[in-house]
Amino acid sequence: MPYRGSIHFVGREAELTLVHQELQQKDRVAIVGMGGVGKTELATQYARRYENEYGGITWFNSRANLSGEILAFFSSEFGFEIPQKQGERLLNLKEQVAWCWSKYPESSLPILIVFDDVTDLTNLSEVVPKYHRFEVLVTTRLRHLDRNLIQEIPLDVLSVEKEPGQALELLKRLLGKQDKRVENQLEAATAICECLEYLPLGIELVGGYLVRDPELSLNKMFGQLQEQKLAEKALQTRETLNSTQLGVKAAFALTWEELDSVTQQLGKFLSLFSPQQILWNLVIWVAIGAGKLDNQEKARQLRWSENELNEAKQQLYERNLLQQVEDSEGFYKIHALVSWFLQEQLAESGEIKAVLETTFATAMIARARKIPDPATCEDIELFKAVIPHLEELGKRLIAEIKAAKEEQIISPASVPNDRVISIFVGVARFYEGQGLYKIAEPWYEKCVNVCQALFADDHPDVATSLNNLARLYDTQGRYSEAEPLHKEALAIRKRLYATVHPDVAQSLNYLARLYENQERYSEAEPLYKEALAMRKSLYATDHPDVAQSLNNLALLYDSLGHYSEAEPLCKEALAMRKRLYADGHPDVAISLNNLALLYFHQGHYSEAEPLYREALAMYKRLFPGDHSDVATSLNNLARLYDSVGHYSEAEPLHKKALAMRKRLYATDHPHVAISLNNLALLYDSLGRYSEAESLYKEALAMRKRLFATDCLNVATSLNNLARLYDSLGRYSEAEPLHKEALAMRKRLFVGDHPHVATSLNNLALLYFHQGHYSEAEPLHKEALAMRKRLFPGDHPAVADSLNNLALLHFHQGHYSEAEPLHKEALEMYERILGVNHPNTVTVRENLANLQQQLTSPSIWKQLVRLF
Repeated sequence: MPYRGSIHFVGREAELTLVHQELQQKDRVAIVGMGGVGKTELATQYARRYENEYGGITWFNSRANLSGEILAFFSSEFGFEIPQKQGERLLNLKEQVAWCWSKYPESSLPILIVFDDVTDLTNLSEVVPKYHRFEVLVTTRLRHLDRNLIQEIPLDVLSVEKEPGQALELLKRLLGKQDKRVENQLEAATAICECLEYLPLGIELVGGYLVRDPELSLNKMFGQLQEQKLAEKALQTRETLNSTQLGVKAAFALTWEELDSVTQQLGKFLSLFSPQQILWNLVIWVAIGAGKLDNQEKARQLRWSENELNEAKQQLYERNLLQQVEDSEGFYKIHALVSWFLQEQLAESGEIKAVLETTFATAMIARARKIPDPATCEDIELFKAVIPHLEELGKRLIAEIKAAKEEQIISPASVPNDRVISIFVGVARFYEGQGLYKIAEPWYEKCVNVCQALFADDHPDVATSLNNLARLYDTQGRYSEAEPLHKEALAIRKRLYATVHPDVAQSLNYLARLYENQERYSEAEPLYKEALAMRKSLYATDHPDVAQSLNNLALLYDSLGHYSEAEPLCKEALAMRKRLYADGHPDVAISLNNLALLYFHQGHYSEAEPLYREALAMYKRLFPGDHSDVATSLNNLARLYDSVGHYSEAEPLHKKALAMRKRLYATDHPHVAISLNNLALLYDSLGRYSEAESLYKEALAMRKRLFATDCLNVATSLNNLARLYDSLGRYSEAEPLHKEALAMRKRLFVGDHPHVATSLNNLALLYFHQGHYSEAEPLHKEALAMRKRLFPGDHPAVADSLNNLALLHFHQGHYSEAEPLHKEALEMYERILGVNHPNTVTVRENLANLQQQLTSPSIWKQLVRLF
């Protein structure tokens, strides 16, 4: 709960009781009333008074993006894995929010949900929980709510029916026990309350004014209020204020007039901030530091000092124009009605308005530009106080652009067109860095829409905004949505830049990466090569873009099994990144991981392990919470341990990676499928077949939903499930899966490839287990020959094929052919994995069994041949 509640709370006992009674009966209650009447205060007092009757209280400020705020709450507070799909259908935000409420932790007591200051009834209806264990309390200025959805409790101004009256009682409390002006000048006090329409906010403003001037009579105070009301009414040219607003504005105006010029300027300046969470240190930085940004001459015209600002803040605070946020050191808030009055003052302030707006926008854009991609947890903590104000600026700009378009004006007044994109990208990166893709997505979408509205023809910012949205789709595995955006961005950049240009190289790289993620390697390779050549021609020395292109082309060759081409590119990228970044950096960790992956694929485990460990340690320092790179690093190290038989070390890493990926990707995603598959592989190796089968099936189903055509990951899942069935003797279920996997891999990879060799080997093993030796032998020989061509030196896959072919010869009674193959396999395993590895031990036992048969009487040899 953000507010402690006023110590001067009076006159709402009946309303408090009524709220409680209605909530017990109807679950959903709305406190309805005009701005400044005390709706939030009543909700706060209710929650404080009755908190022991609830199993929890959750408070949402409903001026924000409610759906996004709720999803972020459930993700951060409970670590929920929020689904994005139900079967093949994408869930909308309303359905995702409903799912969240259904998973709210159980409690023996009801849960109170407060939606404060609702301004959009449609938004409210989409997020209100439908379960009776929740009691929902809403505050809103909107009237005539849907009674089927919610029960209204109108909150009027303070009552004057009871003597001395609620309004008078509040005024007395504000002045303090020693001040007798209300009792001594009761008629004037009553007139003041009447002039203010008994609105608590207005009474608080006047009470503060009177406290600061103990000699001021209430008669004189009333006269000043009347003058202000009449003057405002006479000068009114905008939409007419109602009498209550006039009364409060009169009280505000009296308070405003006693402020010095610096304090007035500060009040106008604060109206540009989001009113709920204003960090004072941020205000200081924006106000004083902005003059140094981009040579902003207008900003320097303010010439504020920190002491002046602190003194001005104190004046605003003492006059109830600024309030401290409960339990948040250094944070302040402004009442919505006060914020509106301050915005009115800003709108009427002439030239200084442009100065203040430019100062604010320049500083906010400077902060937005510093939000990195990817944003680490450290970055999230650093920038979280800025985000509400960037969001406020973004919303204001959208409104300005819409108004400008209607008036056929090209650009908004407060921000240069070439800076607008930074605001939306900064906010989106902030949420994307936390894995909150559903909240990041609309900001990237708004960025595209704003840029397209500002720039009618081809423009760099339009291309960049398209790329950013496409990359978010890439991250979520939404490749069909990403591809047209990447292509459009590339086409725009090629039209803009007829010659070599970094932006064109970037778009080539992004589109290639999309194709690689879909395993469309033949389409990805020429784009990667073109991007690398372009970047090398642009940058004569070390550059992050060159390192990125080297790394990406290396990964592609690794995926294709072209290890001799991949290794020098991996090493060159790593060396360049280490020269570019002296300390830990995500790009260095990426290169460490990728070089380790290359060694792993070649069976060079002793070279891969220290690189994997170094990469994981670096990622954990950079991203202390959930992050896709941390999950990938955990997964890769676990796979290495699998391969060398260290299963007890592998299992917890696999589980951590899977859990993290499920939290990061709430729907089908290739990375989740990878973790499901890899944990299943581990259980398969440990003989925990029932656990392995369910995970294999889940991974296969997910991959088939993700990839409609031939796909390496689908083939892998087919192969792995088939191997499990083979191990369990369920041959009729295994064979069609093995054949489907082999056919798919042959379509994907023309010529030699490790995955094709694996499928040949596994289908051969299936036939071997069924005693179909004549069908198994040519497949084993083809797999061995291919693996020897792929891996000229020692490699576990070659040793595996040698052993398998030896076993086949043994069971056929061809001992002289089997013995040298077993010996070669054993020597290779000992060199690669050591003498105690399970694979080494198994081959040693196979060789011993064979040698025993060779020394046994000939009758046994004849029997072996027969059976």
